[in-house]
Amino acid sequence: MLDFDEILASIKDPEIKKYLEEAIKSYRIGNYRSAILTVWIASMFDLVNKFEILTEEREPTIVEKWNNYLKPKIERHQNWEHELISTARTVDMISQYEFETLQSLNKTRNRYAHPSFDEVGTLFDPTPEEVRYFIRTLYEIILSQPAQLGAFYVNNLLESIQSSTFFYRKIYSDELLNFKEKVIENVNKINKRQIPRFIKELFKSLKAPENQEHKINIICFLVNIWNAKKELQLSDEISNKWDDYIKTQELDLIVLEGILNIPESINELSKEAQSLIKTKFIDYFIKRKNISESAKKFLSYEDIVPLSKSILEDSPSEISINEVIKNYDYYEALFGERFSELFGNFLLDKTREALSTCNGYIVNPVLSALRKCRIWDLANNLSEPEQETFSHELIDSLNSNNFETMDLLSFEKRYEIPNKWIRLLFETWLDKLNKDYSAQRNLDWYLKQYLGLLKRYIDIFGESDILESAVEKIENYAAKEFREIEQEKLDEELLNFLQRLTQQSSLTLLDDW
Repeated sequence: MLDFDEILASIKDPEIKKYLEEAIKSYRIGNYRSAILTVWIASMFDLVNKFEILTEEREPTIVEKWNNYLKPKIERHQNWEHELISTARTVDMISQYEFETLQSLNKTRNRYAHPSFDEVGTLFDPTPEEVRYFIRTLYEIILSQPAQLGAFYVNNLLESIQSSTFFYRKIYSDELLNFKEKVIENVNKINKRQIPRFIKELFKSLKAPENQEHKINIICFLVNIWNAKKELQLSDEISNKWDDYIKTQELDLIVLEGILNIPESINELSKEAQSLIKTKFIDYFIKRKNISESAKKFLSYEDIVPLSKSILEDSPSEISINEVIKNYDYYEALFGERFSELFGNFLLDKTREALSTCNGYIVNPVLSALRKCRIWDLANNLSEPEQETFSHELIDSLNSNNFETMDLLSFEKRYEIPNKWIRLLFETWLDKLNKDYSAQRNLDWYLKQYLGLLKRYIDIFGESDILESAVEKIENYAAKEFREIEQEKLDEELLNFLQRLTQQSSLTLLDDW
């Protein structure tokens, strides 16, 4: 229990603090009657201030009672203290128990403020214990409380939340935190003793909402109260309520998306509740592929939310590689930077298998997925023999007229390919060009890709026997076929490079580069 110095320090209003300080000084020097009268005055003025604050904030129930009923009585000094307490109860600023306590304290105050005698004719004289109780009780009921409303306000708020326009517009599950300030503003107006009932009623309504908008509004309140638990100075009750709800109710997509907005709060749930969330997450977002920003956000918290990390680690076993390839855009968006780590090796194996078919209808969708996985990073993890094999697989796929492979090795993308792989692919391509007649015959199909490799090779490695041989191959082909190439399809850089190849000897070209 606070001592009087702590009570005094907690009062911010200077006028109220002045009266309370006088009451405490009177108590300490034995002027008990004066102490009771002064702390009562401080409490009544403080209660008046709270009415004025709520009136300024345009609380409808307060405005009517204050302007039309209470304020005129105070101005005319018409028994206003009793009416002030009664009106505070009417609008639920205080509870019924607090109202009855204040009535009793008012009688005590009147007994010591006016000449009165007990049954044997002795003047009533307060004891130190009575004064301490008087001060502490008024502090707990009035002086320590902010300008808040009780059950009446809670009932009105619960009814208002049913409206689709409560938040001024329709809201969605993954944007609930945008309304945090409005939720906190409404909750701060509730007497702290009424907040547990408010939360209980919200969970009760969540089980049977009036409609979809009502459901989202409820979730918005519950999620933001949970998220602002420390800011609102609430206990763990809200976490316990969520835990009970998750364990006893079927988690649908809307509720799941709602609680995913606050990943760190999920750490407060029991292992059983977290396991249920994980099951539903996999069902909704991994298997059914429901798009959700809150799900992406949740997975990004793997460093501080063990449940997020657990879902990421288990995801590869929940999705077939064919499903990943078919819907790689969705999964790449869902898993973000972890996509390559989770599925890259599986996709690389699948790609090598597809490349070996030299069938564009099989290769192209797989390679599209692989490119999302940073293909060259994955390829670098292969052993040296496997890297050489993979380079042959890529060039064979290119020679079989697979457009996705062409795009992967194209002139424009040459700077995405590491130097190590430029050399390996170029040597592989030249070997194929020397030995494979079909590769020579179809050179015009792949010229842009080959030129991309060639130009990058020249930029990086300069003169070499392999390079000179490659330039000679291009020169021989270009001198004979250049006029037949659809030059409008080549960008200016590539066109200039090709023209120089047809106009200069190999050695001159190499000297220039």
